[in-house]
Amino acid sequence: MTKLHYNYKDIFRALRVGFSAKKVWMMFIGTFVGFAGYSVLTYLAYIVSGNDFITVWENFRLLPFPEPEIWPFPWYSWIIYGLGAVWFVVCCLVAGTAVSKVAYEQLRGDEFYESREAYKFAFRNLSAVLASPLLLLAFVAVVVIGGLILSLLGAIPFFGEMFVGLLALPAFAAGMFIVYLLVVLLFCLLLAPGVVGSTRNDTFDTLFEVFSCVNEQPGRSIWYLATAGGLAKFGAFLLALASGAAGRISYLVLRIFTGPKLADVMANAGFYFKVNTPEWCPGAIRDAVIWFFDRLGLPQAYMPTEYIALGWSVDVASVLIAVAIYVVALMVVSYCLSIWYSGTVLSYAVLAKKKDDKNILELPDDDEDLIEPVVPKPDYLKTGEVPTFEDKPTAKAETAPVGKPAEDKEPPKEPEPEKR
Repeated sequence: MTKLHYNYKDIFRALRVGFSAKKVWMMFIGTFVGFAGYSVLTYLAYIVSGNDFITVWENFRLLPFPEPEIWPFPWYSWIIYGLGAVWFVVCCLVAGTAVSKVAYEQLRGDEFYESREAYKFAFRNLSAVLASPLLLLAFVAVVVIGGLILSLLGAIPFFGEMFVGLLALPAFAAGMFIVYLLVVLLFCLLLAPGVVGSTRNDTFDTLFEVFSCVNEQPGRSIWYLATAGGLAKFGAFLLALASGAAGRISYLVLRIFTGPKLADVMANAGFYFKVNTPEWCPGAIRDAVIWFFDRLGLPQAYMPTEYIALGWSVDVASVLIAVAIYVVALMVVSYCLSIWYSGTVLSYAVLAKKKDDKNILELPDDDEDLIEPVVPKPDYLKTGEVPTFEDKPTAKAETAPVGKPAEDKEPPKEPEPEKR
């Protein structure tokens, strides 16, 4: 079992705990399935709104975003796009719960906990991970419905204005309550996989732990999660730099005998890989994306060159190399999320110790909770003898075989009194 300091120092273990091929592979599966569903549904939203597939492909490739100012979306396209975004979040939460379970077992000393068992655990506890934020959204919806009813009453002539004025302070309190619930919702989305992966809590227990962390340890919760997020970005940046260096070394070695045709293959492969930020994205984020790919030596990822057809062999090689580039990019994202969910487990371990003086690494194993205790059967169920409830032990009653009446026996005679 790992010995923790139970302070901010433990959060920095996330870089080491998250650096695991098993966790990165588990997160890779989740991000791949999530991105695939997101891309398909987003392209479907563009197509049903009357846009051309080729136009969307030339602008976004495999990572499309809505551009309402350029390509307006009707309401049903927004619903389809929302389903794609929700699908991606759900896939990340499931994979994050599985990674959190592996990280938790590793901290307990089990280095060989299987990824298959972790995913089974994640799907078995999926309701706790998903229902917790949905329950908070339901609370927000109830408060909003109450506000709509108040607004409807305010439309009544003369009486409505007075009624709204009387309930102004309660309406303000309801608005503050909505803000509080939204803050807790954010922490729930961030902490719920780590809480469930560590404690196997149900929906209400998970919500209680999140509320407890926000109310009792708000400063530490923000500081620990911010530290885990910064470590995740730092680790992903280091892996991206290493991947870029590895790609350049491979290119230099392979070009020795392949010659200039490798440059044509790489240029066409770069045509398939494009990361474009939408127009509504803040300028600081757009500049950060450009700076990031410039540091990696991949400026063509933001502004790829045109595709040049040079033969079927070059086309096939370009597609294969483009697939490899996407795999490496997803691997970097998966390592980032692996560090993040490992950091949430460590953050919750420290928060639980601070607020409840509870060591989550000493909780009983799953088997102790899932296996029912074996209760031995009473002797009379095994032998067929009739139980007696007297205080003193008595002789066992003779039982007749089933279907045969018991034989009548004479009662014992009382001893005669002695004659003097």
